Amino acid sequence: MSQLERILYINRVIEETGGVKTAQITNSFEISRRQVLRDIAYLRDRLDAPIIYQRQRRWYTYSEPFALFKAANERLLVLGAIFRSLAQAQGMDSILVDGASDALDQSVEGEYRGLGDRIVFLTPIQDWPPWEIFNTVIDAMKRNLRLTLSYTDSQGAATRRHIEALRLINYSGRWYLLAWDMHKQALRTFHLARVASLAPIEGDRTKEQYSASALDQFINQGYGIFLGGELTWVSFRATGWARAVIATQTWHTDQKVVVNDDDSITVDLPVANLNEILSSLLYYGPFIQPLAPPHFVRIYQETIKEMYENL
Repeated sequence: MSQLERILYINRVIEETGGVKTAQITNSFEISRRQVLRDIAYLRDRLDAPIIYQRQRRWYTYSEPFALFKAANERLLVLGAIFRSLAQAQGMDSILVDGASDALDQSVEGEYRGLGDRIVFLTPIQDWPPWEIFNTVIDAMKRNLRLTLSYTDSQGAATRRHIEALRLINYSGRWYLLAWDMHKQALRTFHLARVASLAPIEGDRTKEQYSASALDQFINQGYGIFLGGELTWVSFRATGWARAVIATQTWHTDQKVVVNDDDSITVDLPVANLNEILSSLLYYGPFIQPLAPPHFVRIYQETIKEMYENL
């Protein structure tokens, strides 16, 4: 059994009964008391758990609420379901799938194992890139080499770029490459399915221009995959079934959701590309009302009009 499984067990027993005795752990996992104390020390020193020994009850407990591992077994089951679904969609070799699945299963407490088959993860789009392209990006990242990219943009125009690969991003089932464009001198996002060819430039090494935290901030700055540029705060009102669905979703970490007197909701969120939020909202039909900014409302109304005229 793994240390993670034991720590999940310790945490769950404390949550459910208020505390755990070392004998419970040694008997459940057939390990020494010394190993149990090491696990408890890991919880306290590495995970900042407020775990203390309570002499009156002769057990370990939390001195204050601690929710780091809340529903951890359930989350690991969901993670396993996501992995198996994606692996099956890709047709990955069974030996790779079985090895990774076994590793995930070993992290779940014993009584939760076997439940993974009852959790199904489905995603409507699986846009897997050619593995040669993916592997070339990974190799360039590993060797810190710049790349020559031949690419077809969304308008069908073919371009050739020199880039520095920075991040591979899966967004809504599609794969994208975030890179520094040497010609544009700017960060750009490339849909890997549109990459015609990709080759490392031997001897031409990348230069670190962004920290990991700066890239993470750039990736998460606005709604959608179209990154960069000026952010626009978009506001819309959702009613009916759209309200019920959107109320359970997080479109962006900085979003603001307000429940109105008529039980509709108003959502405000930062957007990097208005066309992307436009296509997402059109899915909900008449149950969405754009509110701001004015130019987005105008774009939305004009799009609806054009759709009607094309009927």
